[in-house]
Amino acid sequence: MTWELIRTDTFLESLRSLRQNREFLIELQKRLIRLQEDPLHTGGWLSGSLKGKKSTRISGRYRLIFTPVESKQVVYLNLIDHRSQVYS
Repeated sequence: MTWELIRTDTFLESLRSLRQNREFLIELQKRLIRLQEDPLHTGGWLSGSLKGKKSTRISGRYRLIFTPVESKQVVYLNLIDHRSQVYS
């Protein structure tokens, strides 16, 4: 079963600065395919202010924050940022 990916405005805005990084885009595409297939077993669940969201690594330095909604089979792509900034 394929999950629908919904890109939030925040996600699209955070992606703009990374569009020139070809290695990053290749890794992002692989991760998005995996999220469509099985987001519940991709990445790890977050706690604190990000509780209910998950995070997965992209190109080592970056993290993708996403929210799977199992009842709707939808994954909201929330944000991409450098790992030192994304959790704050």
